[in-house]
Amino acid sequence: MSNARDRLDALVTGLRENPHVELLNHELTDPLPSDRLSGLVGESGARLPAGVEEFYRRVGSFKLEWRSTEGDGANRGVVDILPLDRVLGDWSGITWFPDGEREFRPVVPFDFFTPEACAAFERGEDGTFAETVSYHYFGEELASTGRTFTEYVDLLIASRGYWYWPKTLCPGYEDSAEVSDFRRNMSRLFPDHDDTLFRPR
Repeated sequence: MSNARDRLDALVTGLRENPHVELLNHELTDPLPSDRLSGLVGESGARLPAGVEEFYRRVGSFKLEWRSTEGDGANRGVVDILPLDRVLGDWSGITWFPDGEREFRPVVPFDFFTPEACAAFERGEDGTFAETVSYHYFGEELASTGRTFTEYVDLLIASRGYWYWPKTLCPGYEDSAEVSDFRRNMSRLFPDHDDTLFRPR
């Protein structure tokens, strides 16, 4: 993941040069100072999933938004990878509620690609993080993508952050509207798209 920043820059450049899409917004911030990052990792009380610390030593946060230039522009992509201090912060009142719903307390969001859903880590009561990334629809659904964080970043770049793309990796969503849109539109917008990468394991 040492080249994560260069690859995200290349993603933005590719979108900017693609005649099928309009780049609406992008922001790639600098990483936190090394001592602050090390402190956050230490304070987390558990080993982060493989690749996470290395990624955040190159990237502070990453936002991206684009839309298709064809039709009504409904086809779009959104990425919002949060800063690590936010990821490791307090999610009460967002993913779970102290006086109510606690089912999703283990959910630790890191890619807020839409206000109602995200890609997230799951953290057990003992503080241990699962090695695979999950898709979470707030208050309702939680499903494993079956991919590590490093694989998630690879596929995020390959998907160009197409809206709701993480659902393509989760069993049970094969017939959902979002997955159907992804399969119908990606190869048209991006001729080098490899749809075989986006399947449940």
